[in-house]
Amino acid sequence: MSDLSHTTDTAPGPDDAPVRFGVIGAGFIARWFAEAVAREPAAQIVAVTSARRERAVAFAEEHRIPHSRASLEEMLAAHGPGSANPIDVVYVGSPNSLHAEHAITALEAGFHVLVEKPFALTTGQARAMVDAAGRADRFLMEGWLSAFEPGVAQVREALGRLDRLHRVVLSKEQFSSRMETYRAGSLPPAFDPALGGGSLMDLGIYPVSLAIHLFGKPDRVTATGVLLDSGVDVRGTVVLSYDSGEYEGLEVVCLHSKTSPGTESTFAADHDVLSIDDCQWPERIELRGPAADRSAGEDRQAHEDLSVERTAQRPGHQLAYELAEVCRLVRAGARESDLHPLSSSVAAIAVLEEARRQVGVRFPVDEQD
Repeated sequence: MSDLSHTTDTAPGPDDAPVRFGVIGAGFIARWFAEAVAREPAAQIVAVTSARRERAVAFAEEHRIPHSRASLEEMLAAHGPGSANPIDVVYVGSPNSLHAEHAITALEAGFHVLVEKPFALTTGQARAMVDAAGRADRFLMEGWLSAFEPGVAQVREALGRLDRLHRVVLSKEQFSSRMETYRAGSLPPAFDPALGGGSLMDLGIYPVSLAIHLFGKPDRVTATGVLLDSGVDVRGTVVLSYDSGEYEGLEVVCLHSKTSPGTESTFAADHDVLSIDDCQWPERIELRGPAADRSAGEDRQAHEDLSVERTAQRPGHQLAYELAEVCRLVRAGARESDLHPLSSSVAAIAVLEEARRQVGVRFPVDEQD
């Protein structure tokens, strides 16, 4: 058994000591995370590793990170609890296809783990990650920032004022900057099946995860999509049907696309409609109908602006809400988030896996499960 196989206690000491992170990856997602850490006094990055050592070195220099490592194994071995520069949490910002492997490796080495969305590629991987966290008695969470967003909190509150919901349309669509690269004949990671690419895994996870966050696991999944020659989807629709329970009869239509600008998302009830501009981080939020103004009685033209304001608009800065919660949970000795529990992450991957099956998107890992 190697040095990295045992479970060790990596919880920070004093309550005011920053939570120390090791980062896997040096791409734009890791850059956003580093920007969030720079704004959060409760966190600091101790080390970074990447598949290409030169990228890790450049990333460390750019973000003033003390250590860059040639591999994950080297980083874990160099920054264990007995080292001069220990790490508490490993942030997994590697390609989708490596999330499960890297998370499990870090957990089995005794580190807490924050893994970027999507949590995994398959339900089997997701469950293996949860099992590894349980065996190691370590904290594990998917980095789905929407759960901790002030806009989503506003949506949760507003939905409590509506009567019975019938249909919800959640949209996450944007023209991918990698689309032109693909059309020019290259295969960027965003459209590479070997790396878990495609619109479902990159963008579809936002509406699907929000639906599960608000309404729970659906009873049925129906999906359609358009495939690229590479084998991944470029846009599509996932319908989540709730056949029983509190939301019996509800349909949630999840739209995702890498080839078109986004549209608003809506929650339609008997007499009211709640609309939001973005299901990842809603800012403009409007309630229309009787619930918008209790003094208006049955005035169905009433509008109420529930929009939220943020001091920072850059994606990396918006990760600060999630980061602050991770630091709080790790310091408290928690093993998962109550607001975004592991069961929700597993449920979202199960929906996406079924949607991929129906659309015809296959990843190499599918042949192993």
